[in-house]
Amino acid sequence: MTMDQKPLETLGIAAARDQLGPLVSRAVIGHHPTRIKRSDQEHAVLISEEEFKEYLRLKHEREAAGLREMMAAAGRGEIAMSVYTTRDQAYADLGLGGADS
Repeated sequence: MTMDQKPLETLGIAAARDQLGPLVSRAVIGHHPTRIKRSDQEHAVLISEEEFKEYLRLKHEREAAGLREMMAAAGRGEIAMSVYTTRDQAYADLGLGGADS
Protein backbone atom coordinates (compact mmCIF):
# COMPACT_ATOMS: atom_id res chain seq x y z
CA MET A 1 0.00 0.00 0.00
CA THR A 2 1.39 3.39 -0.96
CA MET A 3 1.32 6.44 1.26
CA ASP A 4 -1.66 7.98 -0.59
CA GLN A 5 -3.82 4.84 -0.33
CA LYS A 6 -6.32 4.40 2.46
CA PRO A 7 -7.21 0.92 3.67
CA LEU A 8 -10.03 -0.59 1.62
CA GLU A 9 -13.25 -0.51 3.63
CA THR A 10 -15.30 -3.70 3.42
CA LEU A 11 -19.06 -3.78 3.80
CA GLY A 12 -21.56 -6.59 3.64
CA ILE A 13 -23.96 -6.46 0.71
CA ALA A 14 -26.93 -5.36 2.86
CA ALA A 15 -24.96 -2.51 4.44
CA ALA A 16 -23.66 -1.45 1.03
CA ARG A 17 -27.20 -1.47 -0.38
CA ASP A 18 -28.36 0.78 2.49
CA GLN A 19 -25.49 3.21 1.84
CA LEU A 20 -25.26 2.97 -1.96
CA GLY A 21 -25.75 6.68 -2.71
CA PRO A 22 -23.02 7.88 -0.36
CA LEU A 23 -20.71 5.03 -1.44
CA VAL A 24 -21.07 6.04 -5.10
CA SER A 25 -20.36 9.67 -4.22
CA ARG A 26 -17.33 8.64 -2.21
CA ALA A 27 -16.04 6.58 -5.15
CA VAL A 28 -16.67 9.31 -7.74
CA ILE A 29 -15.79 12.45 -5.81
CA GLY A 30 -13.31 11.15 -3.23
CA HIS A 31 -11.79 8.37 -5.37
CA HIS A 32 -12.23 6.04 -2.39
CA PRO A 33 -13.20 2.48 -3.38
CA THR A 34 -15.29 0.17 -1.21
CA ARG A 35 -15.10 -3.63 -1.13
CA ILE A 36 -18.55 -5.22 -1.01
CA LYS A 37 -18.67 -8.73 0.40
CA ARG A 38 -21.56 -11.04 -0.40
CA SER A 39 -19.95 -14.19 1.01
CA ASP A 40 -16.49 -15.47 1.84
CA GLN A 41 -15.96 -16.22 -1.87
CA GLU A 42 -17.85 -13.34 -3.52
CA HIS A 43 -16.33 -9.86 -3.31
CA ALA A 44 -16.63 -6.84 -5.59
CA VAL A 45 -15.12 -3.37 -5.46
CA LEU A 46 -17.10 -0.20 -6.10
CA ILE A 47 -14.94 2.32 -7.96
CA SER A 48 -15.66 5.37 -10.10
CA GLU A 49 -16.20 5.01 -13.83
CA GLU A 50 -13.05 7.09 -14.38
CA GLU A 51 -10.98 4.63 -12.34
CA PHE A 52 -12.58 1.67 -14.11
CA LYS A 53 -11.67 3.15 -17.51
CA GLU A 54 -8.09 3.63 -16.29
CA TYR A 55 -8.04 0.00 -15.10
CA LEU A 56 -9.22 -1.16 -18.55
CA ARG A 57 -6.60 1.03 -20.26
CA LEU A 58 -3.81 -0.39 -18.11
CA LYS A 59 -5.07 -3.95 -18.58
CA HIS A 60 -5.15 -3.49 -22.35
CA GLU A 61 -1.67 -1.93 -22.29
CA ARG A 62 -0.29 -4.88 -20.30
CA GLU A 63 -1.96 -7.44 -22.60
CA ALA A 64 -0.68 -5.66 -25.72
CA ALA A 65 2.85 -5.60 -24.30
CA GLY A 66 2.64 -9.33 -23.63
CA LEU A 67 1.48 -9.99 -27.18
CA ARG A 68 4.25 -7.81 -28.61
CA GLU A 69 6.82 -9.74 -26.57
CA MET A 70 5.41 -13.09 -27.73
CA MET A 71 5.55 -11.93 -31.34
CA ALA A 72 9.14 -10.74 -30.87
CA ALA A 73 10.08 -14.05 -29.26
CA ALA A 74 8.52 -15.89 -32.20
CA GLY A 75 10.48 -13.65 -34.57
CA ARG A 76 13.68 -14.58 -32.74
CA GLY A 77 12.75 -18.26 -33.06
CA GLU A 78 12.34 -18.69 -29.29
CA ILE A 79 8.75 -19.93 -29.53
CA ALA A 80 6.71 -21.51 -32.30
CA MET A 81 3.57 -19.80 -33.60
CA SER A 82 0.52 -21.88 -34.50
CA VAL A 83 -1.33 -21.20 -37.73
CA TYR A 84 -4.96 -22.22 -38.04
CA THR A 85 -6.98 -22.42 -41.22
CA THR A 86 -10.33 -22.74 -39.44
CA ARG A 87 -11.87 -21.43 -36.26
CA ASP A 88 -12.64 -25.00 -35.15
CA GLN A 89 -8.91 -25.85 -35.26
CA ALA A 90 -8.08 -22.90 -33.02
CA TYR A 91 -10.93 -23.67 -30.61
CA ALA A 92 -9.89 -27.33 -30.41
CA ASP A 93 -6.25 -26.40 -29.74
CA LEU A 94 -7.34 -24.07 -26.95
CA GLY A 95 -9.69 -26.68 -25.48
CA LEU A 96 -12.75 -24.57 -26.15
CA GLY A 97 -14.80 -27.12 -28.10
CA GLY A 98 -16.40 -26.22 -31.39
CA ALA A 99 -16.91 -22.67 -32.66
CA ASP A 100 -20.65 -23.00 -32.07
CA SER A 101 -20.26 -24.24 -28.47
